[in-house]
Amino acid sequence: MEITYRASDDVHAVIGSMGRTEDIRFSPSNRRLAIAAFSRSRIAVLGIDIGNAKQVVLTGAVQISSGSLDHPHGLDFIDDDTLAVANRNGDVAVFKVPPSGISPENLSPIRILRADDTSLLRSPGSLSIVRKDEALHELLICNNGGNSVTRHQVDCSSGCSIGSGEILLKKWLNLPDGICVSHDRQWIAVSNHNTHDVLLYRNSPTLNEHAEPDGALRCAYYPHGLRFSADGRHIFVADAGAPYVHVYASDGRDWRGARSPAMSFRVMDDRVFSLGRQNPQEGGPKGIDIDAGMNLLVATSEHQPLAMFDLPAILERVPSDPFVQDVEYELGILAHADRLRARLMQAEGRAAKAEAKAAKAKARLAKVKNGWPFRITTPLSRIYSAFRRAN
Repeated sequence: MEITYRASDDVHAVIGSMGRTEDIRFSPSNRRLAIAAFSRSRIAVLGIDIGNAKQVVLTGAVQISSGSLDHPHGLDFIDDDTLAVANRNGDVAVFKVPPSGISPENLSPIRILRADDTSLLRSPGSLSIVRKDEALHELLICNNGGNSVTRHQVDCSSGCSIGSGEILLKKWLNLPDGICVSHDRQWIAVSNHNTHDVLLYRNSPTLNEHAEPDGALRCAYYPHGLRFSADGRHIFVADAGAPYVHVYASDGRDWRGARSPAMSFRVMDDRVFSLGRQNPQEGGPKGIDIDAGMNLLVATSEHQPLAMFDLPAILERVPSDPFVQDVEYELGILAHADRLRARLMQAEGRAAKAEAKAAKAKARLAKVKNGWPFRITTPLSRIYSAFRRAN
């Protein structure tokens, strides 16, 4: 099922130099492919030509370096020449992508959405652009530090201005690490890293931070990148903790209920997986994407920065009758995990208070010891003790 692509030596060199990677994304026209080089704090944008007979050619490369890139994690194209990037240690920045072959030393963003204590953004990770019309889009951002998904309006008629936004999803999120919206905009899927599942929400006008998920996808160790198929019948989930991409199937286009993978397929061999296995959360694929024609699935990871797979061949192996269970069990587990997390935070708060109290007492004691009464009485006490020992 894996497809070998063709590229020049220069393009291969760019791909091989990326280090640890995170998300990957096709442009709307399918002519560009962007990859977040997390550890190198840069973005690689590759030109791509997908032939009818699975002939894939990478036609060029652009490397984006910028002082506004600080461990880029998530990215998505607003249009073919405009890229939004979420930085795990920084802000959300929007760049105009240079033409192929031009890689400026320090590219300035055209827009920045700040992540700080005064905004909704905290350690922004993955993001997704939801195209509504030619001028107005929505930007959904997973906030790893804030355990939330925020929604922001992007106005392309005013230089891609981005609104301050609102919290869209929050309940039971615990390090949301990937996000995707179905092509018909009816469903939102979020990878929930610390609870090892993907949560699914019906994208209704009443959706808010108190909403419970309508569905859940099981059996991923550490779900990361994820994508809906164009027809909405399948979801592909990259498992950062295993050498697999999991495929989930819907009964129609409804994603309510709990599902296990209809199938899983290996995207790397044991050697590549073990190279990245620094801890149980790493080693497997991070980002995945699907081209608009549903011909190609691409995946990225630190030691396999770009791999391509024949999507129709994969879908031929997916059973057509998925087993769906009630989601209440998953919701109960999420609620229990949330209660345990709240208790842990309370215990940590009490421990911090006790530590602060002990530090204050120690500081008071030090102040007494360093004060002039203590300096005067201490020598007298020593003389008195010596006198008693002599007698």
